[in-house]
Amino acid sequence: MKQAIRFLSIAISLAPLHGYGQLNPGGIFANFGVDADTRTNWVKYGPVKGAISTDDWFAPSGVGNNVIDTSNAAVYRADLQGGLNVSFNKRMSTLLYSKVGGKLWLDAVYGRDFSAASTLKDSTTFTIASKNGDNPSNWVGGVSSFPNKNDLVDVYAHMRRDGTSVYDSLWFFTAVSTYGTVGSSYFDVELYKNSFTYSSATGKFTTAGPDAGHTQWLFDASGNILQTGDMILAVNISPGLTPVIDLRIWVSSNTLATVTPARFNFTGAFNGASASPAFGYASIVSKTGSTAWGAGISNFSVTPTQDTTYATPWGTGTTLGASVWNNQYSTEQFNEIGLNLSRVGVDPALYSALSPCQSLFANIFFKSRSSNSFTSNMQDFVTPLTFLQNPVMDYTLKPDTIRCNHPEGTITLTNNSTVGIYTWKMLSGQIVGSNADSSQLNIDKPGTYVVTASPAEGCPPTRVDTVIVPIDTFPPIPSAFSGLVGSQIALYGGNAIASNYPTPFGGSDGLLYAWSGPNGFAATSQNPLTGDTAWGTYNVTVVEKRNGC
Repeated sequence: MKQAIRFLSIAISLAPLHGYGQLNPGGIFANFGVDADTRTNWVKYGPVKGAISTDDWFAPSGVGNNVIDTSNAAVYRADLQGGLNVSFNKRMSTLLYSKVGGKLWLDAVYGRDFSAASTLKDSTTFTIASKNGDNPSNWVGGVSSFPNKNDLVDVYAHMRRDGTSVYDSLWFFTAVSTYGTVGSSYFDVELYKNSFTYSSATGKFTTAGPDAGHTQWLFDASGNILQTGDMILAVNISPGLTPVIDLRIWVSSNTLATVTPARFNFTGAFNGASASPAFGYASIVSKTGSTAWGAGISNFSVTPTQDTTYATPWGTGTTLGASVWNNQYSTEQFNEIGLNLSRVGVDPALYSALSPCQSLFANIFFKSRSSNSFTSNMQDFVTPLTFLQNPVMDYTLKPDTIRCNHPEGTITLTNNSTVGIYTWKMLSGQIVGSNADSSQLNIDKPGTYVVTASPAEGCPPTRVDTVIVPIDTFPPIPSAFSGLVGSQIALYGGNAIASNYPTPFGGSDGLLYAWSGPNGFAATSQNPLTGDTAWGTYNVTVVEKRNGC
């Protein structure tokens, strides 16, 4: 039985991708525009068009929620306009697990690749025959040439929940631009569960995947996922047509032969590493079929000169070569895809053995292929990018001190890499309010306050901290006496030396004086002269600068 299945899988693997996954032609999903355009609040192509409030990769007008960080855009823009062949990447515009517009943003990344069209050439290309399903440790990178339709320029990835809970639908958005637009193009978006890196010095790839250079998906007897692994999205683009995709996961041949997945189906297509045929990429489709679980679209215009697709804040290269800068994509240059991973059945939130609060992957790897065959030679690649880092509650806490001049204090959480949700309780003290996400607590009594933190709604607490808020009401030591200096009354107030006594908050920061007396007398120095001999009662208020007491 196993041999028959393996033979069938090899036969199917020689076929192109057609029929595996035909996407809907664009749309708005989880408030993100899959519209072959990068602008927020504008839908360029697809079933609906026009000025619609949506998130997207960039916000060129400064209005809207841009997924990608655009800092230092002017520097990159100047480099590209100057004809430099540069490569760089950008992270998400907000912290991991940010809640934006009612959606949970897990992570996002952008990469700008070197160009083979430049005279300086592209140093991140495959220089030997390398194929999907091989052990990545056998791939070799370096400088080579290939058709410009295989030359990657800009790559994008973003994952979010369609809500603020980890149990809301999981959406994966990705996009690729190439220099060439003539004829069909083919690219892969590969996601690695464990660390995957590339060394430009050696041209070698390093993978932490234990299963023929990858990490396999494991299932129980009922077909439920026990362990997630590597996943690849193979995309075929034909001018003017909706992209066709092949979604695959890395499994053992034994898994393919014996497991019936609970929430998706194996199609039978399977391609393994030649050095270790026990593992390979198996094609999967949703239980609902090969459609209705995603959308894809390219910026296609019947009249190419009328295509006004915004590219990036730093611009891009055009089909004329890397040295020709433009702030717009040429027609058919930009391809965008959105997939509902919950609908497909690979969302960890669907399985009791998995935690939806842990990241699915560690790195994302974009590369192009020479033809529509899943195992055709790979051409260009973008250096692996960090994607979906584990949410870590690495915030810093700033406590406060109640003082006479500061009767209401705040405890402030500052998020470093991840935004979480916070629950407070007091062992003593008094809470009088907080901000929207409870990262700032308002209190008006000293005491002991405890904060419990988790990455998102639906996640168990991963960090608990206790904050002690003290009270500083140590007063200065008062004294006052008077005397005569000529015909004037001399006043002597306070006791700066005696007031500088040790406290848990340090010594004195100095004293403030406020005198009042007959005939409207007022003074703020320690030892003022009255200017006359008006007898009566003089009062002095002495205040400690440190606490206002």
